[in-house]
Amino acid sequence: MNKHLMALAIAGVFAAANAQDSASDKIEKVEVTATRTGAVDVQQVPAAITVIKPEALARYGQGNLRDIANLVPALSLQEQGAGVNNITIRGLVVRGIVPSEVQDASLVAVYIDEMPVTLKSGNPDLKVLDLERVEVLQGPQGTLFGAGAMAGTVRQITAKPEFNDFFGSVEALGSRTAKFGGDNHNLRATVNVPLKNDVLALRLTGYTGNDSGYVFNQHNGKTDNDVSTNQARAAVRLRATPDLLIDASVIASNIQGGINDAYAGLAPYTTTSLIPQTSKDKLQLYNLTLNYDAGAAQLVSSSSYLHRDTRYINSGQYKATAFIFGGQLPLIASSYVIDNAITNFAQEFRLQSKAGGPLKWTAGAFYTQGKRDLRQDQPTPGFDARFAIARNFPGYNSQLNDNAFTPDDYFSGTQNIDSKEAALFAEATYTVWDKLDLTAGLRLFRGTQDFDLKFSGLFGNLVNSTPAAPQSSKPEVSTSSETSKGANPRFAAAYRIDDDHTVYASVGKGFRYGGNNQPVPFDFCGQNAPSTFAPDSLWNFEAGSKNTLFDRRVTFNASAYVVKWKDVQVFNRLPCTYYFTENAGKIRSEGVELESFVKLSRQASFGVSASFNHATATDPVITGVAAQSIPEGARVPYSPKFAATAVANYSIPLDGAREIALSASYAYRGESYTNFAASQGNYSRIPSSNTLNATVAYRSGPYEFGLFGTNLSNGARISDVTTNTIAIQPGDNLYMVRPRTVGLRVKARF
Repeated sequence: MNKHLMALAIAGVFAAANAQDSASDKIEKVEVTATRTGAVDVQQVPAAITVIKPEALARYGQGNLRDIANLVPALSLQEQGAGVNNITIRGLVVRGIVPSEVQDASLVAVYIDEMPVTLKSGNPDLKVLDLERVEVLQGPQGTLFGAGAMAGTVRQITAKPEFNDFFGSVEALGSRTAKFGGDNHNLRATVNVPLKNDVLALRLTGYTGNDSGYVFNQHNGKTDNDVSTNQARAAVRLRATPDLLIDASVIASNIQGGINDAYAGLAPYTTTSLIPQTSKDKLQLYNLTLNYDAGAAQLVSSSSYLHRDTRYINSGQYKATAFIFGGQLPLIASSYVIDNAITNFAQEFRLQSKAGGPLKWTAGAFYTQGKRDLRQDQPTPGFDARFAIARNFPGYNSQLNDNAFTPDDYFSGTQNIDSKEAALFAEATYTVWDKLDLTAGLRLFRGTQDFDLKFSGLFGNLVNSTPAAPQSSKPEVSTSSETSKGANPRFAAAYRIDDDHTVYASVGKGFRYGGNNQPVPFDFCGQNAPSTFAPDSLWNFEAGSKNTLFDRRVTFNASAYVVKWKDVQVFNRLPCTYYFTENAGKIRSEGVELESFVKLSRQASFGVSASFNHATATDPVITGVAAQSIPEGARVPYSPKFAATAVANYSIPLDGAREIALSASYAYRGESYTNFAASQGNYSRIPSSNTLNATVAYRSGPYEFGLFGTNLSNGARISDVTTNTIAIQPGDNLYMVRPRTVGLRVKARF
């Protein structure tokens, strides 16, 4: 660790000579709306919040969730493909990405303005957002943001239409990726159109891009993980009356890509797949937000509707050949296909106080209703004929004999979820002596989930079957329901030593709803599973300070936390390939987060942030499967102990409205593992990463020309790992990060 701290120190020294920023020699004030009581200077909010400005991403040609994660040390992201990802904060995680697992609720909430878009293992990757800022709230936010915010919240705040000015921008980017990569290009355009002065305005944004693949498939001699993205957003703002402001928006996205996996036993960035591995993600997101000035308070109504269809196709060639045909070659071309059809409606009413007076408060009601239909199967051309010969079953047909969706399909399944949630919430802050802010909040919630499942096909008809005789003509059918309710409190105290120094302490509860398990056939797996699992919850104890120094030329923020998580929803993966969730054991997460920024001059600035986390099982976690039990003191998976980021900016003024701007960023993530302990199996190391980005740009009036490079040292290589358990497969699945990419960026404003 000392080596990496030294690297950060060196980065800070170089930053003094290579930095950039605006004409002011003071740090700009940044306001956030995370407290839901109006815009507040982030330095006055008693919580660990990282704010990212869009230019911090755009200057490197970036803008997706992975790029955001690189700038927030407390946040980690595993990614297997476009829109196939998992976000963790503060070491609160027990499992990785399982695309077919519909019950694993997210621990980190993702919002676009007032719209929740969270999906565990599949948060949408939206590059079209015309961002004003990104707010990353570390620690549980359950009082104001609900069950999905048990570990934290990522809020992407968009720029709103402006009534009286016509303006816009066009930005084009071209780059090339190293290794097996190729050419990349994208185009983004934004226009703000005032339709009636002070009354009505329209803001339109469009994005189209193609990113080359970079993982070589030695079977077909191509790269299969190319990504094509087409997205659009329209936002309208209407001043209906002097007291009523209406914002409406619609986002449409269509992403088609591949899976970024390579095999550890092959050359770097190399896979072998008999079928194209692909992902598709179509999304429409609608929102209507009303802000009404009711005199003594502000009334906010947010109505959101999400429709999303995803498809994930991964190769099952090794599993099918090993499990069904005893590993006898040739490999059979099997596809693992997972389709999701998701709809969700969310409504929130919120009444919040206006500025002024010692009491600030917000209170509201939240309701959401969603439906998720998952369809999975494993179409395998030639399977029926090969199985008929191998098992002496002339004329075997998957559809006729085992009720599969189609012939040549050895597993077919549907999992359908209908869920509802209702909550009441309130939070208030009272200021005493103009120095001390005392905050208390509470959320009352109730959620219900109805679940039905049907498995068929050779590997789905497992009722009464055994490993020696797996065939059964009886499909697996299950129906269950789970209801959870409770209360979620939060308390905080913040003391302003003066206008520039604040210390705070807080304690808050986070919660996550329970769910329903898919059935586990006892005769085949030798294990029973509970039909449902209960909610889990945690308490977060935090203390910190926020400091503005040297006439607002330096900010330094620090926080320390202890999280106690109980009734943890533990994932049990069985040797028979089935899995289930149960409540077992406790986890303790503790750590320190530091964030600093320095404005050296009008042209020079730099910042360093770091996070240290130690999250372990506090007691032995005894599960129904001895091999899956977690030893006391075992470290949580997927969470590095140490992470840090350094950024540096420098501008060189030229004559007139021209300048040269230089920027660089460095992100380090320590190693992590894919399970708690080696004794559990499925235990592989995810190596540490070092991401170095740099850019130089020339600005002349409304025009900007930039040269940029990302992952310049190729120090970030592996995002996720799936442990191999099959003898004929060439090692673990390694999900690769895009290697060094260098390109040009041109932007024109009008």
